[in-house]
Amino acid sequence: MRQTKSVLVVVAVMLLVMACAQKEIQEPLESAPYHTSLAEAKQAAGVPGKPILVEFSTDWCTWCATIDTVVLVDSAVIEFLSGEMILVKIDAEADSALAREHHISGYPTTVMLDENGEEIDRLVGYVPPEEYIQTFRDYAKGIGTLDDLLTRVKTESDRALYLNIADKYKYRGAPEEAGVWFTRVVDEGDPRDSLSGESRLALADMMRRSKNWDDAIKAYEAVSKDFSGTKTGDDAQVWIAIVYRNQGDTTEALKRFEAYAKANPGTENAEYCQKQIEKLTAKPEEEVAE
Repeated sequence: MRQTKSVLVVVAVMLLVMACAQKEIQEPLESAPYHTSLAEAKQAAGVPGKPILVEFSTDWCTWCATIDTVVLVDSAVIEFLSGEMILVKIDAEADSALAREHHISGYPTTVMLDENGEEIDRLVGYVPPEEYIQTFRDYAKGIGTLDDLLTRVKTESDRALYLNIADKYKYRGAPEEAGVWFTRVVDEGDPRDSLSGESRLALADMMRRSKNWDDAIKAYEAVSKDFSGTKTGDDAQVWIAIVYRNQGDTTEALKRFEAYAKANPGTENAEYCQKQIEKLTAKPEEEVAE
């Protein structure tokens, strides 16, 4: 009889543990509080207002989902956003006008605004929770912002600083200013070192974005040649194929994607090229006869 009771107790404990585990699986993790419109966020900011973080994302963006499931559920981030900032999440495709107004060119992008709606700075891409908090705390203090970097560059000659400034302008939708600083990185150093490689790719990318196809191809080809055998050179080769695809030259794009995939099997770029090959060679669905 005692053995039967012991077995029943063990079974009961096991069922309780399983039930608790199931409850934890079913219950969503607590997430940082946020608003869904900028007007609502401004009203919630109060006077004097807290800085507003406007996160632009899309449903298909993998790193946007990672922010939701890793960063915004982190206890330190929740405490930070609850006490020091106002978060507003914007679907960039649903509110494309607001995304255009803030020159959003990649996802996720989180724009930090002051109480007057003026941009303090922005964070493009994913960073882990600790860096997320530190970045925006620094921005709130004026550290690491574009204004801060422009002040520093008056007394510092640092190509890495120039590159940082160029990136700031690029993501704010100011290609002319960005181009000045990217060019300065190249002109004041070795045109074949890593900083120059990154800057030259960025300059070619701005040509591509402005649909200046021929100049973009020439710029990418020069990078491919000067950085042959490096990731920078490999990336340039893939971008050349992308430019041909973007301008509608499917034949040349396919040729370039196939050549790269064949020469560099097993690489991340090769996997991307293979997916593009499949898309470009896919046959349209046959019409169903009525």
